[in-house]
Amino acid sequence: MAEILSALHGHISAGRHGAAVSRPGVTLSELPGRIIVQLTAWPDTFLNSAAKAAGIAGAAVPLSMRMGVSGETTILQVGPERLWFVVPGASDLLSRLSANFATEEAVITDIGHARTVIRITGPAARDLLARLVPIDTHPGELPQGSVAQTLMHGVGVLLHVSAEGVYDLYIPRSFALSHWEWLQHVAEPFGVEILA
Repeated sequence: MAEILSALHGHISAGRHGAAVSRPGVTLSELPGRIIVQLTAWPDTFLNSAAKAAGIAGAAVPLSMRMGVSGETTILQVGPERLWFVVPGASDLLSRLSANFATEEAVITDIGHARTVIRITGPAARDLLARLVPIDTHPGELPQGSVAQTLMHGVGVLLHVSAEGVYDLYIPRSFALSHWEWLQHVAEPFGVEILA
């Protein structure tokens, strides 16, 4: 199988940028090589299909569309009757799920090539996030594990608080480079470190 290059391939300039501060307020990095497997079911098959797929993946089903489950396999409920399973590139989860579901139960689709995952961390990460998305980023509204479909720079993105102070943005591939450049620009006042 041909290797799919990241939309940011050759465009990440590692190092410190922006404000000259002793410790960067924001760290930006791409999480390349992720496989995103989408499971879409029907209202009468979703609960059983979700439980079955989570069992195959060795993880738990999120309790709601507002919360995700993080681990070796991250599971995000991104819509009614729709889950994303996010795993490292070496995983065989796509083939295992495909082999275990009939189309009457659920449809399994590889959508990893359609998204770029950018991670934001650092002491000013939440402050940066407040400048990026039109949702309340207060910890009481967006705690660890939260999942939100929102807009960023006019484009629909999925935001997952994958750990405390760690924000993963799932951005459509065709907008990844422009969003990466814009993120760097907006983060500069905080002092930003780019990881390759």
